[in-house]
Amino acid sequence: MAGNRGFTLIEVLVALAVLAIALSAAVMATGQYARGLGQRQDLVLARYVAANVIAETRLGERWPQLGERDGEVRMAGRSWRWRLRVSDTPDGDMRRLDASVFPADADVSVAAPIVTVSGFAGARSRSP
Repeated sequence: MAGNRGFTLIEVLVALAVLAIALSAAVMATGQYARGLGQRQDLVLARYVAANVIAETRLGERWPQLGERDGEVRMAGRSWRWRLRVSDTPDGDMRRLDASVFPADADVSVAAPIVTVSGFAGARSRSP
């Protein structure tokens, strides 16, 4: 009955070891994908926050004051911190608006922003 021979214990252990290595690699790849997806979601939401800060500034102020201001806003069930820098441009009838967005727990004076979005406010905003 030499034809009815099964796997030896060593062959089964080697097969299990190969399977364990393959599954570990799959779990690591899935974890990296999930982290990357979370970072992309943060980037997209931060861009929306920055765009909203610029839009609100342009709509709420006829001629934005030079300087910096900070604030906090909630979007998508999360808190975000932002910093808006208003600066002059070579064209005296334009102001540059740079909105940087940070996680809610970040110190905006030292932390690197998730994203910075730039926009402009023109002199036509000053007319009554």
